[in-house]
Amino acid sequence: MATVLGAICLEGAVLAADRRETDGDTVTSDAVQRLFDYDFAGCAAVGDPGSVEEFDRRLDAELRTYRTDHDEQMSTTRLARTASEIAEETGVDALVAVRDGDGSVSLHEVGSDGRTLETETAALGSGAPVAFGLLDEAETDDDLDAVETLVRDTFHAVAERTTDTGTGIDVFRLERTG
Repeated sequence: MATVLGAICLEGAVLAADRRETDGDTVTSDAVQRLFDYDFAGCAAVGDPGSVEEFDRRLDAELRTYRTDHDEQMSTTRLARTASEIAEETGVDALVAVRDGDGSVSLHEVGSDGRTLETETAALGSGAPVAFGLLDEAETDDDLDAVETLVRDTFHAVAERTTDTGTGIDVFRLERTG
């Protein structure tokens, strides 16, 4: 299973996901997309690659439909709840960073069991135990560049300890406005 990380600071949030897919001890791909950009929000998901793709398609469709129907972006609370419902139906776990209408940024962990948790740092997937140890020791109230460096460094440390997590990662930054 892959690894996804998220961290929030005063300037915004950073999400990251590796691209590795394994089958037992065999690496089957280093090109799986798990990180998605929705303009005012981003998501990083772990699970079966087909389920992750389905999660992305459905969440993107919900966000577009909401914007069309209401002429505004979905609120943080509603987005977290919607992502949680889709995660439960598709069997994925995900991290969602979202910028609300007032410009504030929040990070939510949503699970395949329907849970939703607002958090400041999060790690999901096979590298989560190692990542949590590193993220818990670090300061995350630095600027966005420092948090991105922390997330990248954490990924490299995780990849050294588990073959399920690759060194090829995608990073999403969401800046606070206002």
